[in-house]
Amino acid sequence: MTKKTVVVSGINLFQGGTLRVYYNFCDEIIQSGLHKQYHFILFVHKKELFEKYNDYFEILELPKSRKSWFIRMYYEYIYFKKYSKDKDIYLWISIHDSSPRVHAKHQISYFHNPTFSYKAGYRDFKYNKKVFIFSFVYKYVYKWNVKANDFVIVQQDWIARSMSKLLDFDLNKIIVMRADHKIEKSEKKLEKLKPYTFFFPSVSRHFKNFEIICEAVKLLNQNINPSLYQVILTFDGSEDKYAKDILNAYGNLENIDFCGLLPLDEVYDYYQKSSCLIFPSKLETWGLPISEAKEFDLPMIVADLDYAHETVGIYDKVCFFDPDNAAMLANLMNKAIHNEPIFNSASYVNTSPNSCTSWKEVFDKFE
Repeated sequence: MTKKTVVVSGINLFQGGTLRVYYNFCDEIIQSGLHKQYHFILFVHKKELFEKYNDYFEILELPKSRKSWFIRMYYEYIYFKKYSKDKDIYLWISIHDSSPRVHAKHQISYFHNPTFSYKAGYRDFKYNKKVFIFSFVYKYVYKWNVKANDFVIVQQDWIARSMSKLLDFDLNKIIVMRADHKIEKSEKKLEKLKPYTFFFPSVSRHFKNFEIICEAVKLLNQNINPSLYQVILTFDGSEDKYAKDILNAYGNLENIDFCGLLPLDEVYDYYQKSSCLIFPSKLETWGLPISEAKEFDLPMIVADLDYAHETVGIYDKVCFFDPDNAAMLANLMNKAIHNEPIFNSASYVNTSPNSCTSWKEVFDKFE
């Protein structure tokens, strides 16, 4: 029996959390056995990033796809239509925030870029003009050809509600598939670091809001002995202008360790060794370190934003803070250091009418 063909396009995904979305998709397809039921063709930016999947999928490379926005649009709306015209494609999955023009029986788009909801300002223009521009234009990119989809997939309820209004798209056709997942933890047992250690693992992006932590440390050091605590931040100033500016402004703070980007196993070690996660990011569709820290039962101080409440979900060691208020964060850090009861229980009730826990459930919708 001939397998039905499923094409997956993710030619803009090449690093960080967005690439992990593509990897998680591939891993789940293999683990569920769907790769045995369907013939998968994967469009990627670089084949070398997907070598571990060569035995499971047909992988096609479009290396020019990231050279410019116009080239990507050519692939999405002209090349893919030509490619699919004479092929019997059962399902086309766009896994990176667009709805390409294709010939396929069914079509799905997975939106995981939250820029459409972001209110950009001067700092965005200064540090990342792409984010600044996208905050204005992404809402229109999302609308292009969106009605061609049987379903669109997002990671959280608040995004589903927002996008239903933005796209004029039936909420029942927006699938919420949460990124929360179990991680493979090492069996080794590590002692907690001394002194009290705050940890924020992230790549250098200006919307990650590293400076609110640094400013809180600056304030806190005026009131308590800096030797009572330390902060671990995973950049070293060499990454980009934002990282360099942060280091220039706060590099003199002796209890901040700008340790640079860490491999995943070391990040997991720090979850186990640290006293508390701080997660101040202003722009996320999920906030994976929150989920990871929960796996290690780590107390956390988290930005009081929609995405964070939903990602935290049900947890009993969390407190929320205004991500623009350094004094508030410094106060919470001070209380945490002195073992005052700031961490409380949180809960979140799902509100979306259409949710899936796996890609297999998504595929089952077409059977």
